[in-house]
Amino acid sequence: MINFNKVVGWMGFPHLTISKGLTCSFAVAYRLKDKTDEKWTARFIRFKDKKNKAEWGAATVLYDAVPALIKHLGVDPKRTTFIPALSSKETKADPNRSIPWIAKGCASIVGAQHTEVALSKDAHQKLHTIYSMDGRSAELDKAKYQCAKIDADHVFVFDDIITRGDTLSHIALAVLATNPQCKVYGIGLAKAESVAYCPNPENDHVPAKWDTLWGQGEREHDAKFKKD
Repeated sequence: MINFNKVVGWMGFPHLTISKGLTCSFAVAYRLKDKTDEKWTARFIRFKDKKNKAEWGAATVLYDAVPALIKHLGVDPKRTTFIPALSSKETKADPNRSIPWIAKGCASIVGAQHTEVALSKDAHQKLHTIYSMDGRSAELDKAKYQCAKIDADHVFVFDDIITRGDTLSHIALAVLATNPQCKVYGIGLAKAESVAYCPNPENDHVPAKWDTLWGQGEREHDAKFKKD
């Protein structure tokens, strides 16, 4: 079990299974692999399935949660850059994919820098189709992550699901290779966990406000795109 600290509503992970280059990582709630009817888990599954309503719900939560985290950490937004993690097939971030546009929206709200072009890699096999941990790490090695120069002191990497931290670590090391002055943080919508592995993991730490905001985001989506 990977322990976390409560940080202004977030799950704050000082260490993940793999935390190379990461100062700290944060997630909203657990995505439980073997309890898919749990409320937040079901939401994250719909997000991964690219359901637009879930994307709006997630964005509405993060637009509130990320500013609170940045304020709590005391980092200077003007010296902070938000970057999106890349999907397996991407070599550069697709600005129309949910994580890049959510990261961009969060940056705008807090007054941070944002870039979708600093991070690059080679396309690789989807990690969830590889069942061994060593195999996943080897596949990420093949991706050959690279990062351009970033004029910032703090870099926040946005991703959807944090599992072991291997992807975030590969990105963090790429950032630090060209930007050794930076501190790198992971921002995940969810932390993958298993009830069988971590007895009784709960999402009761999540603020009631965030539950309300997710629902609000979904209703706003329906209102905007409702067919007459």
